[in-house]
Amino acid sequence: MSSVMKRIARISAWLLLVCVVILLFSGWGITQTGTIYNLTFGLVDRRLANSIHSAAVLPLAFFFLLHVLINIRLSITSRRRYFVWLTNGVLIAIGVCILGLVVYMEYFLKGG
Repeated sequence: MSSVMKRIARISAWLLLVCVVILLFSGWGITQTGTIYNLTFGLVDRRLANSIHSAAVLPLAFFFLLHVLINIRLSITSRRRYFVWLTNGVLIAIGVCILGLVVYMEYFLKGG
């Protein structure tokens, strides 16, 4: 089980890196529109960069939480095996609450 969790943590780290790069370039496309427009041969304009930037927030939050919470779980349960079920429940609850907060802020508080 631990090796599967380590593999998931490693995959989530790579996907988190991809999300950060996408967020970085789309943000650059919003602020430096002409540069990104020329680099992409006219495919990405400011509106598309803004859409990509907004769409990248939720996957970024998901992979960040997945990566951090799995590594916390691996760290805690490697020292104290009797905390496994309690740790799993608490970390899952924390992850769901934070992800729910991100979804609420991203989709229900637009302009607020």
